[in-house]
Amino acid sequence: MRTRDRYLSGILLLLIGILVGTLFAFYQQDRVDDRADVKVTEIKHSARPIFTDKELQQLDDRFLFKEIANRVNPTVVYIESEVPFSQEDMPEDDIHQEEEDFWGHIFPRRARTVGSGIIISSDGYILTNNHVIDGATEDGIEVTLNDRRTYSARIVGQDPTTDLAVMKIDAQNLPAITIGNSNNVEVGEWVLAIGNPFRLRSTVTAGIVSALGRDMQIIRDQMRVESFIQTDAAINKGNSGGPLVNTSGELIGVNTAIASLSGSYQGYGFAAPSNLAMKVASDLIEYGEVHRALLGVVIRTVDANLAEELEMDQIKGVLITNISSGGAAAEAGLQSSDVILSVNGQVVNKSNQLQQKIAVLHPGDRVSLKIWRDGEELSKTLKLGKLETVNSSENQ
Repeated sequence: MRTRDRYLSGILLLLIGILVGTLFAFYQQDRVDDRADVKVTEIKHSARPIFTDKELQQLDDRFLFKEIANRVNPTVVYIESEVPFSQEDMPEDDIHQEEEDFWGHIFPRRARTVGSGIIISSDGYILTNNHVIDGATEDGIEVTLNDRRTYSARIVGQDPTTDLAVMKIDAQNLPAITIGNSNNVEVGEWVLAIGNPFRLRSTVTAGIVSALGRDMQIIRDQMRVESFIQTDAAINKGNSGGPLVNTSGELIGVNTAIASLSGSYQGYGFAAPSNLAMKVASDLIEYGEVHRALLGVVIRTVDANLAEELEMDQIKGVLITNISSGGAAAEAGLQSSDVILSVNGQVVNKSNQLQQKIAVLHPGDRVSLKIWRDGEELSKTLKLGKLETVNSSENQ
């Protein structure tokens, strides 16, 4: 080919590229962001367990687990997210190869992350972990249903504080999970974890609830809310965002993290409680952001030294170390050195437990507190404020 022809061919290809890019940009301008667009969507909450405790005692565990898997598996999805990454994110073995790649300097590099999600409404709302889809490129989230149908998903809202997020796919009449009450979860009860570890889709594992109210300090956010359900059901990379369900097939947690020295399962998995997850999901669907209630206090877990200092006869409750002027606690007459013992009748003995109890409520809700003050137990009722600014990692 003559030199002139090569130049003309190059110019023609360049013009074609510009034309395609212009058309693509014009198409993207017409995209609709459905963030907070839908105000009401049907989410099934459990009014009565599928099986009573008496019925469960009469069932064979083998039948029970099979029944749960059949009910829940269709509500769990496989998520692949395309995210950009820099050369600094590359393993050392790959850096040299990328430096030699000419096109790698022209077009942004991409990586694919894998996770799980939970269908919470028949019209296509999906709950997952924020870290599964955070930073995903536009049109970079692909959702595969249990029946292998594939959809492109849009992010409805994200909440780094709880590491939760909601997506939407354009589908109807989907099987949706039934939401349980995580306040009723007890240590020692059987649970199942369902998800896509190592891209092994629709994997079901069983275990028990090992502990409640775990604060693992894994969420990288100043106002993080962590009160995890700990389980020994096997959870690995790819399980993030999948459901933890009880023996009635109800969602009681969103699998979020593992404690591991190797990066793989070593017996400890952690799930965000369903009550917190559904409060966050409902806010993201309705408002596009979380409306977080504020008590207006700085708190600290009561330990043995504090209990002795305060002359308490038991080590219990959460100490108020400071109170925000004009906040809900101040208006209700709470004081520094008060110890909060319970919220709406539910005992709190750790700071993160109190944070979680307030996090599931809404600004403007009225809350009943039992407090310890100078050797006496008092009852206080207050109206929660709304979190507007971040002042302290312990501020509630």
